[in-house]
Amino acid sequence: MIYAKFHTKCGDRIKYHKSSSVWPGIKFAEPITKPFIGWIIGNGKKIDFWRDTWATSIPLREHIDLPNHLWKLCTAKVSDFIILDGWNFPTDISLSWLWV
Repeated sequence: MIYAKFHTKCGDRIKYHKSSSVWPGIKFAEPITKPFIGWIIGNGKKIDFWRDTWATSIPLREHIDLPNHLWKLCTAKVSDFIILDGWNFPTDISLSWLWV
């Protein structure tokens, strides 16, 4: 519902101000609820590994200095790294997470 209010029929964000009677309440409750909000990964097929904030408070993409044209090649979903008994990250990705 909120998505539809602030996006065009094509899916682009609106570029004008639109008041909301709900937003002040959401903004007030955010500091209280944020520590208890998280991602339900499920099978991970809908979660963009690099661009969604599923692992940290900012997307993993923001931690890596990579030219924009190469980001088009980064299409991994979280499901690509889930195995039966846990996670299966390539070594170079695991090492890059040591500082995140």
